[in-house]
Amino acid sequence: MTVPWQSGRGIIYKEREDLTLRPRYCLQCSESPAGLQGVRSTEQGDHDQLKELYSAGNLTVLATDPLLHQDPVQLDFHFRCTPQTSTHWHGLLCDHRLFLDIPYQALDQGNWESLTATLEYVEEKTNVDLVFVSFQNNRNDRGALLRAFSYMGFEVVRPDHPVLPPWDNVIFMVYPLERELGHLPSEPP
Repeated sequence: MTVPWQSGRGIIYKEREDLTLRPRYCLQCSESPAGLQGVRSTEQGDHDQLKELYSAGNLTVLATDPLLHQDPVQLDFHFRCTPQTSTHWHGLLCDHRLFLDIPYQALDQGNWESLTATLEYVEEKTNVDLVFVSFQNNRNDRGALLRAFSYMGFEVVRPDHPVLPPWDNVIFMVYPLERELGHLPSEPP
C-alpha cells in the first residue's frame, strides 16, 4: 500500500500488527493518556531497556537498543526547558515512520521548542519520511491542538487509513519530511 503523502516515492506498509503497542512513558515522565500522575506500563519493558542514542544542546534521545534491529523501536525525546523542567515526547519508529504521542500541555512554549528540536533531529539523523503525532480524541485541548499542528504543516489523517496503527480513540496528524534525492541520515537510529 502506498502512502499518499510521498511525492514520487512510496512506502510499503508491512503489517498492522507492527504497531499494536503504544509508545510507553519513561520513568521520569509523570504523564499518562488519562491525565493521571504515574507511569504507564506495557509489555514493552521498563526504562532500563532504553539507551542514550544522542545528546546535544537541550535534547537527549533515548532508544531501545538499535543493534537489536527490532521493529518498532521506542524513541524518547527529552528536552531540557530549564534546569528544573523538561519536556518528553514518546514515540515509536517503524518502517520510515515515527509515531509521537503529544504530551499534555503541548501548547506551552517549552513543548514547541522541544518539538522543533525533535523534528530537526528526526530529519537530520534518521531515515524517517513521515512523522505522525497522536492524541486522545477526548482531550479538552483537541481543537487548539488541531489548529496549532495544522499551522505547523501537519495534516489530519482519516482514522481508517491503512498506514495507521490500530489505536482506539486517537486522532492522528502527519508531517511529511522533505527529503532530497540521495539523502542519507548522518546517524541511523
